[in-house]
Amino acid sequence: MKNLIPDNQISQTITQHLMQFGKLHLLVDPKINDEFFLKNYFDFESIVPVRDRQDTVSTDYECLQLCTISKQSIAESTQSKPTSVLEDIIQNLNDKKSAAIAILFSLYPINYIQKQISNAMFMRYDGSYYLFRFYDPKVLNHLVRIFDQQQLDNLFGVIEYWYYWHDNYIELNHKPEIILSDINYQISSRQWQQLNIAQTYNYYEYITTNQQNNTLTTEQKKTLNQLLEWVYMASYTQPDKHILNYMVSYIMAQPPSFFQSIDKDLCANLINNKDINKIKQYFNEWQEGIKHGIA
Repeated sequence: MKNLIPDNQISQTITQHLMQFGKLHLLVDPKINDEFFLKNYFDFESIVPVRDRQDTVSTDYECLQLCTISKQSIAESTQSKPTSVLEDIIQNLNDKKSAAIAILFSLYPINYIQKQISNAMFMRYDGSYYLFRFYDPKVLNHLVRIFDQQQLDNLFGVIEYWYYWHDNYIELNHKPEIILSDINYQISSRQWQQLNIAQTYNYYEYITTNQQNNTLTTEQKKTLNQLLEWVYMASYTQPDKHILNYMVSYIMAQPPSFFQSIDKDLCANLINNKDINKIKQYFNEWQEGIKHGIA
């Protein structure tokens, strides 16, 4: 279901689908950048808002925007411009400042797609209801790992292809189906824990990226993921925020080998005792031991 599309193949792939489906849908999140429609002059044949069912306050303009553009319109616009309109649309996915977050393909009418995304944003777990921002590329990239195939099928419904950017152009596809009732994801307790870890991972990835003024390396991503998995397990899914902040800040500033070398059992006891001073003392002593070759 998930495929990585190389940069030199994405235009051809999207073009093939455009010829097959006759149109594409661009999902735009104004909360990222509300100037998208001022800076881009794509000839959309329709734009419809996608509203969270629990949101009774936001205006239509503040909601997600589902924008449709036909292959005929793209062809006509391209004739009068030096660069392909389709290439401009694709490049928007790879622009962190752009509000464009996904390119969708479906044979179903736009109101079916609109309803599917709106329903998919409504999630229930353990008797409570949540806004499920699955459409965010940083969230979706975790979901394709956490959810099983049936849950993903429920998530996408009538949408056959979903393209987004997360370090690479990524294609998600499944056999489309109309889902008439509310979506019951049937999330397990382990999946709920993984969703919480994923949310925490995205937060600390953002913080660490800003602190070091650079994206995380592959090793850093691996270390952060392992660290959070371990802390959540050690604290029975309820880590102390101050301790977690300190541990992530300290460990992410060290070589990857530092986290692998610490005494996990001892640290787990310190985490459960919520003694941040002893954790700091242990890390400092361990760091000194490494410097002197005795750790």
